[in-house]
Amino acid sequence: MNGFQLRLVGACILLFVLIGLLSGWSALFAADALLSTLLQAGLLILGLALVYQGENLGAAQRNS
Repeated sequence: MNGFQLRLVGACILLFVLIGLLSGWSALFAADALLSTLLQAGLLILGLALVYQGENLGAAQRNS
């Protein structure tokens, strides 16, 4: 995937998770919501990592 595609996929994941959090998709940090909390945290990290990788993909290719 090129940098634009990585950023686009990462942004879509972040948008999905943030809309879910703001609409009350789960009881974040509730005692019985450990699985959804871990899922949302994992998706946030994945989205941020994809956006970061997409931003730095061009720089890595220019340096090599």
